Amino acid sequence: MRKHALLTLQILLSAFLLWRIFGDPELRQNFGQIISSSNPLWLVAGLACAVLTESLCAVRWWLMLRLFGVPVSLPRTFAFSGAGLFFSLGLPGSGGGDAFRIIYVMRLHPHRKFHAVMSVVADRLCGLFALMLTIAFPLSRSNLFAGEPQAAAILGSAGAVLGATAILVFVWWLTTWPSLHRRWIHLAPEKIRPQAVRLGRIFGWMKRHPGAVLIATGLSLLSLGAHFSTYWMSTKAVGLSLTFTDMLVVMPLVDTLTMLPITLYGIGLRETLFEYLLGGLFQIEAGAATLASLGGFSLQALVGLAGGLLVPLTLPSRQRSTPG
Repeated sequence: MRKHALLTLQILLSAFLLWRIFGDPELRQNFGQIISSSNPLWLVAGLACAVLTESLCAVRWWLMLRLFGVPVSLPRTFAFSGAGLFFSLGLPGSGGGDAFRIIYVMRLHPHRKFHAVMSVVADRLCGLFALMLTIAFPLSRSNLFAGEPQAAAILGSAGAVLGATAILVFVWWLTTWPSLHRRWIHLAPEKIRPQAVRLGRIFGWMKRHPGAVLIATGLSLLSLGAHFSTYWMSTKAVGLSLTFTDMLVVMPLVDTLTMLPITLYGIGLRETLFEYLLGGLFQIEAGAATLASLGGFSLQALVGLAGGLLVPLTLPSRQRSTPG
């Protein structure tokens, strides 16, 4: 029962937030007016941006696989990434998709299991570092948040989350120093000591390949730009006059807070954040802000579903060639 407690809480909180949003009859009427005047061509453009987002992420992981000496071709990396994205829709959080990616590589290269794990961890670290860089933009526009207590609270919360995450990663890196390592390793449970030591080597690998890490971080920034564009296109679809610069203020905060396992896939929380940020900072009506958020998430989910088409390509060659 305890194992499913977090998932149950996520579902309940998501349901509560969606009920709060859609329970307002005036808001539901507003939805109908906005949908009837929406422009689907912007959603097509947004879908292209969502595809570009995941494609750049796949290339980034391919670079990390090469960095850790795991010979996986780029086309197969795309197949593994797409299939992992598809299966992540059926599992809470992004960790489920990561687990499938690792399993696929382990099946292809069973003698490089730990390298497969490290490639995914390094991939996530590059993405996290890029997200930390993007939050500098809303922080530089802190004057925009003056007089808007709810938006200011969201800015402070996102800054605190990323700040705490940066400290944790920094402390993890410090524990890999030989002088500190000898002091703390005996405190770790005996069963996980070997894994803790081996996983700590990830920083050494990344330090020896600064060019690959720099390129991967650059790809992460481009991927975030495409991701932000997906939601910007969604705002355009519902007739909002927001600029891409406006989305650079909003999206790093939304992505940071929805990264936390508060609701299922960020559903409900994301819409609430859009409502407070777009309403407080740009005077956007709650209905339009909510639809823009749902539109962007739907485009992401659609790309994830399309990733299911790549699942057969993850099978070994002889299994794919076997007649059904």
